[in-house]
Amino acid sequence: MAKQKVFGIGWAKTGTTTLGHCLRLLGFRHVGQRLDLVPAYASGDFRAALDVAAGADAFEDWPWILIYRELDQAFPKSKFILTTRDPQVWLRSYRNMLHNQGLATEKMNWIRRTLYGLSFPEVKDAELLERFEKHNREVQDYFARRDSLLVVDWEKGHGWTEICSFLGARCPDQKFPHENRGDYGRGDTTTP
Repeated sequence: MAKQKVFGIGWAKTGTTTLGHCLRLLGFRHVGQRLDLVPAYASGDFRAALDVAAGADAFEDWPWILIYRELDQAFPKSKFILTTRDPQVWLRSYRNMLHNQGLATEKMNWIRRTLYGLSFPEVKDAELLERFEKHNREVQDYFARRDSLLVVDWEKGHGWTEICSFLGARCPDQKFPHENRGDYGRGDTTTP
């Protein structure tokens, strides 16, 4: 299969790590989260991210999630995969992640404020849900008339068939992976 660029643009805690693992298994040169690019993103400078994108085949997580328009313009034959899940399930998973990570540093709160556009660490559930749903709507609106977007939900059983059909790849002879499952055994997961 000729390598094309593939950008995973699903929000955090929607199975982006699973997607990255799948893309590596399919032979793509993969780049995941690059929080070191956030300061440039915050100033509106996407050159560093576009330079990184020029050097690999597949991407997921931050900052790729937010710059899909710029990536589409810079790499017009690319494919985009929006991983998603039920909003309430997503919120529980996201709050669980915050709880398990413990108290965030001011630097991490700044990164989250920059990426989400929300008031971390005091962010409210309603704000998180609105931002999650807004991102999914905007992505689907942007790609509405083109065949360069695939929307998947691992919890609905999507997997190799959908990804490989979309990318024109042969399905691997192995079970579909599920990476980075949440640890819900540490008490109350509704507060950070």
